[in-house]
Amino acid sequence: MNATPKHLFLRPRYLPFLTLLLATVTLLASAPQSAQAGGEKSFHANFITQVETVLKFPFLHVTVDSRGQATYMGRTTAFTDDQLVNVIDGSGTATYTLTGANGDTLVLALVIPIGGTINVEGGVTFSGSYTITGGTGRFNDATGSGVFAGGALFLTETDGIGAFAVVGTISLPGG
Repeated sequence: MNATPKHLFLRPRYLPFLTLLLATVTLLASAPQSAQAGGEKSFHANFITQVETVLKFPFLHVTVDSRGQATYMGRTTAFTDDQLVNVIDGSGTATYTLTGANGDTLVLALVIPIGGTINVEGGVTFSGSYTITGGTGRFNDATGSGVFAGGALFLTETDGIGAFAVVGTISLPGG
């Protein structure tokens, strides 16, 4: 019997991956926030993702389309088509645009340090830091930073599913 994506996570070989991913996201979500000064507020978001990749050695070009929830945005999408991961050293960069239900956007620049992407059976885990670099609507001129972590499970050589979360601070214009 062929496993469909609905039942894929129930297969025993993926249990270590799912356990690691769940632990990473749980720890990230419960991480203590740094002292909030100068109008900084706590910011967090979590997403379920669909991933497409193209390997142009030594870089993996990644497109991610996500759905989730974000503080101050409610239901939110997150999208990138410029994520690059160095398959030799595990480092990477990406620019994610988060879009709230009302159309306001928040732009995050992500940095994955050397060794920040780890291959696991059937997929990868990753972590790093992010900086808020812009936005529109109520997030115009927003600033902030934090950390992120997540993972992806490859369903084919180029496509997969996953999850990631961000935790940090945000300063909104006007307080």
